[in-house]
This record gives sequence, C-alpha cells and structure tokens, in this order.
Amino acid sequence: MAAFRNGQNLVLVAAGRHVLDTAGLSGMGPFTSVSSRMLPDVTVITIGLSDERNPVLRPVGAGWTVSVASDVKPQDDMLLGQDGNALTFMPPVEEGLPQVVALDDPDSGRRLLLGMTRSGRIQKTIRRLGTGFAVRSSLIGVVIAADADTIELRQTGGKLVLDTTGPDSFPLMASNRLQPYGSSLSGVSLSAGKPEELRESLRRSVISAALASSGDRFNARMRVAQAAARAGNGPLLGEVMQVALQDWPEGIEKPEARRLQQISAVLNARPGSSSLAEDGANTPEDQLWRGMMRMLLPSASRTGQAVSGSDENDRLHTADLIATGLPVLQAYAAPLRDRLLPPAAQWIARYGGDSATKVLDQSPDNPQVALARALLAARRNAPDAEAKLAVLARDPSPLVWPVAREASLRLALEKKTLSPQAVADQVDNILPALRIAGREKAGRIFQLEALMKGGNLGAAASAVQEWSRLYPDDMAEIQPQKTDIIRRMAQSASSGARQNMDEVAFLKDALVQAPDDTSRRDIFDGLARRYEALGLPDQERETLRSLLACETGSKAMDVRIRLARLELDMGDLKAARQDLAVFAEGSPDAALALPGGSSSQTVEVALLKARIALADHRSDEAAGELATIRDPRAWDLRAQMAEKAGEWSRAVEALSPMLDGLPTGAEDTKASLSAEQQSLVLRIGGDASRAQDQQTLKNLQTRFAPLMKGTSSESVFRLLTGGHDEASSPVSAGG
Repeated sequence: MAAFRNGQNLVLVAAGRHVLDTAGLSGMGPFTSVSSRMLPDVTVITIGLSDERNPVLRPVGAGWTVSVASDVKPQDDMLLGQDGNALTFMPPVEEGLPQVVALDDPDSGRRLLLGMTRSGRIQKTIRRLGTGFAVRSSLIGVVIAADADTIELRQTGGKLVLDTTGPDSFPLMASNRLQPYGSSLSGVSLSAGKPEELRESLRRSVISAALASSGDRFNARMRVAQAAARAGNGPLLGEVMQVALQDWPEGIEKPEARRLQQISAVLNARPGSSSLAEDGANTPEDQLWRGMMRMLLPSASRTGQAVSGSDENDRLHTADLIATGLPVLQAYAAPLRDRLLPPAAQWIARYGGDSATKVLDQSPDNPQVALARALLAARRNAPDAEAKLAVLARDPSPLVWPVAREASLRLALEKKTLSPQAVADQVDNILPALRIAGREKAGRIFQLEALMKGGNLGAAASAVQEWSRLYPDDMAEIQPQKTDIIRRMAQSASSGARQNMDEVAFLKDALVQAPDDTSRRDIFDGLARRYEALGLPDQERETLRSLLACETGSKAMDVRIRLARLELDMGDLKAARQDLAVFAEGSPDAALALPGGSSSQTVEVALLKARIALADHRSDEAAGELATIRDPRAWDLRAQMAEKAGEWSRAVEALSPMLDGLPTGAEDTKASLSAEQQSLVLRIGGDASRAQDQQTLKNLQTRFAPLMKGTSSESVFRLLTGGHDEASSPVSAGG
C-alpha cells in the first residue's frame, strides 16, 4: 500500500481490486467521508479528514488499520540511499517485495509513481527535490511526483530505485544537488601507520591547508581532518570540520565529509544531527559507524530506525551493527583504534546477542577489550567473572577501574553478597570517577535501583531529585523508577519525621509534573500518609479531599472512610457524619463480615458511625449500628459501652467471642499468650469478677491458667479467678 495526504483528504492506494462497502463510514470521528474506486490493478480509497492530524497506518493480518489515536506509534522512516546516480528507498522492515504503480494526480496533473510497501514512510525532513521529480511526504510507501517521462521507479532486490531511462535519460544524481543520504561513505583513509608517520602526516596537512588556494581550501581541510581522525585527535577534527563547513556548506554533500562528521561526533561524544546515525550503505565499515553513532543517541531521537519496539531491541540492533564492523577497527591507525575499540566492545558485551558476542569472543585478546570480556563474563555469570573484575578494578586507568568497580557491584547486588544499601553507598563513592569514564548516568540509575531494592524510598526520592537537577531533559530515563517510588509511597509512610518531611517535598515536586490521574492518585495518597505520620491533620484532610476528587467507585468510598476517621479524631463530628452519609443503610455486608477477617466497607462505616454516636453521647444509636456486626472491634465497642454503664454481664457477653481465637493450655502445652491476649483475658476476668459470674471465672481459670503461668500477669489472673485457693470464693476486683 501507498498512502499520502492530498489537502484535507487521505489517499490510500492498495494493490489489487477490492470491493469495499463504505456506506455508513462517513462522519465517524475525524473521518468526514470515505469513498473507493477500483482501477485495473489497484484500489484507490479516499478518506476526508476534519483536522490536520496525520493518521497512522498499520498492517493487521491481510488488511490495514487507519488511526488518529495519539498513543499509536507511527511508521518508521524509509532508509534512503544512493546507488550510483540513482536514489534508493529501503523499507525498514522486510515484508515481501514492494510493488510499483503509476497514476495521474487529479489535482496537479503530474504523474505519480507509487512504491507500495508494508512499512516505511517519508517525512517532510527527508523529502527530496530534483530535476524532473519530487519525493513527496507519505504515510506509507514512496510517492514520487514526476514531470519527466524518463523518470522511472522500479523494484530491485527488495528496495525501490528511482532512476532515469531511455535515450534522452540523464544521471539523476549527476549534479550532486541532493545530499547523498544513506550512501556508502567512502573516500576517507583511516589505515594504520607508525606514530611518527601519523604525526608527520598531520603536520604536513596543516601546513598545506594554511597555504592552499581558495579553490582547494575545502579539500585541504578535509585532508587535515582525515589526518586528525587517524591520530584520534577529536578536538582538532571537530574544529576543522566546523570551519570547513561554515566556509562551504555545500561540502556536506561530499561522502568523505559525512564520514568525518561521524568520526568527529564519536570521538567528541557529540551526536550532532540524528541523520548521521543512518548514513552509509551496508558495507561492514558503514554499519560500524552507523552503530557507533547510534550509541550516542537516545532511541527516541533516531531516524530511519531499522528495529522498532523496546529500548532493549534497539540496543540489540545497535550491537549487531557494531559487531558487523568490529573487525574493520583492527585495520585502523592505532590511536583511532584505541579510542574506538573499548566503547564498541563494551556495548557489545552489555547488549549484544549471541551472534554479536561471538564476534567479540573471536576478536584478538588485547588490553582494549579486556574490560569488555570481563563485562561479558559477568553478564554470563561465568565463575571467573568476579576475579576478572577485581583485577581490572585495580587498573590505574580512570576509564577502566570505575567501570569494573560498577560491574563488580552489580554482580554483588545480583548475588546478594552485599546489601542493597551498601551497594548504593559504594556507587555514590565512585560517581565522580564514573563521570570521567562516561558512566555517570548509568551509575546513578544503578544506585537508584539498589536503593529501591533495599526499600530506602527516602534516599531513592533524593536520587530522583538529584537526577532532575543534573539532567532536566532526560527525566524520561528514570520515569519508571520514579513512578514505582510514588506507588510504594502511596502504600505506607516512612519511619522518622525528617524522612517523611523530605518525602513530602519530593511528592509535592512530583505533583507539579504528574502526567496522569493515576500518578496524581498515588501522590495524594502518599502525601496523606506522611501528613498522618507527621501529626498534621489539617494538611492530611486537605490532601484526602484532593484524593477523593480523583477517585471513583469503591476506592472513593475507601477515601471517605479515611476522611471520616480523621475528622472523628479531630472532633469534627458533623463533617464525619457528612462523609458517611453517602453510604447505604442496612447493607447485608455488615452481618456477613467474619471474625478476624478483612472487614468490608460497610463494617468500617458501621464502626465509625457507632464511634461518632458515642462521641455525641447517643448510646442507643451506637448500639443499633453495632447490633449486626460480627467484628472484634464491634465487640470491643459494645463492651466499652457496657462497662461505662456498669453493666458487667453485658460486657462479658460482648467480649467472650474474642476468646475463640486464643490458644488453650490444655490442648497445646507449647502455646503462649501475647501481651494483648493476656490483657484481654484479664479484662474479661475483671468484668466477670464485678458481675460475680463464677462460671466464667472458672472457665477462664481452667483454660488459661497453664498459659498464664510464669507471665507478668499471673498474679493478677490468680487473684481474679481464685486460682490460689480452689476452695475459696473469688475475690471481687473492685466494686
């Protein structure tokens, strides 16, 4: 298929004749009209659009989808290249052979040459204009507007070739008016030489450029740049290229200038134009430099990306490109080779697949690849990995030992030979050295992961804030970790007032940048829990109100319960009643909550309403709320009400079900009672003693005497139950 915008219409040309039912499709969303027309070999579908958004076309099975959704990933770019005097287009994903068809443009009357593919588009930034033709923007496939009859678009070997044919043909690229984008960048000699030869070559080229005539000045500067590249002199290479292209911008069309730009970008770690990452054909050297350039760029900024999907797949593809050209580096001059080989080999070791790492395994063993081999051993969990890294961690080179130390700490975290906090602390100590080695970003992300693994959310939040200060344009790199920190903070508050205050500051900053309602919910929840821990009820209530505005359904009810509980503690009974007023009365859930189980919302509401009624001195109303509730907290409230009224028998009756879950000394001699369980037994004993309930006291003595023996509560228990003298009557503990 080929598709392109034609004013307010989207024109799709599909191979083959297809009968389409377009009735009823008009007026759906941004699509104002849909019509189709069958031609001898193709079907033309025209879709009217109501706005300027470009739809995204995606193959689905044997058909296609057309979508304007903002979250749909667009097609990758076509890979453009130069083959002799022709322009070539390569789909980013090979799916069958492209097809070519010629049509007349109904608006301009120009002949349209359409290359129909399953993937690839032409963006405005890579359009081309030449004598007798124009490469137009497309949403899928290739669209050529041709004025000359000799212009031809054909399919050869899975790629589309634009050329001229016939007796009156002319070389399409002869004038070199088009930038040779994607062409094989030859003409730069980087071969080896003795150090004194390289120095002398650079000296002579500098003198020659200084004395060159204006007509030969650009070429003379290119010779200086080439000599600087062979010598590995990145700063000089960058300065020469900048001056040369400022004096003659057209020189960028020369293949040797593009290659030298790539070398300058890599040596100086300055990516420059993202199009440099796709320059070159498919020779091993071209792929090497394409991969080296891609190392410098975030995946989101790359054009012509041959592999779509995750960052992991993108790094894997970059490693494959580098591995393909890795043997070429052995033929380069030693200074340049020594600059390029370590980062290239380390990238393969970190991200390469089996085929790429096999190339690294087969490369000559030398100091430049020793660190990469150690990294690969650690990645493979080889037995000698720790020993290799330990040796390299003592290397005097500032480009070697910090990287080895970082890899050693990663291995320690993975194997749990060091605690996550210890790993994070040691990474913090080597961050200045990692900055020199070009690994500071990776080191900070590793430190953040270690802190999160150790549960130190406060320090992790501080690490995120430090990242935002140092790399404000790269926040997307740690967004998953930041989201996870906020999610964990929403679950519980930290211990320590100072840490909670720091986390409040972090969450407030995150609230300003929150991308969606889900993040805002977690932020508000985390803030509320920290205000609760800090004892700031007014701020907690305000935050819970904000959280309530973000929630719906059951979660909104949970927030209302938290609000009512807070307002009850604050003494604002009216506000608490209003928050609970939305809950239905008499829900059967209240009677079905099992003892010791997870109480439903209805149970929570009933308990809160009872507490509010008690605080408002309405005991009958509180008793009514608790009447059908089978929950330990409800039993405790009923007992409190009875004890306050002096109705000790009712208090014993209310508390007795809570004994069901306690162990008995008669059944299990190894059982024991916790301090809370001992307190419960003593409370029931005290109420039973006041009520003169001899049977309950006897039951308590029989069941719990063995368990109370040797505890701090034993003497009081014996006093209440009369265990010291079975013949005597129990002593009443209090009036």
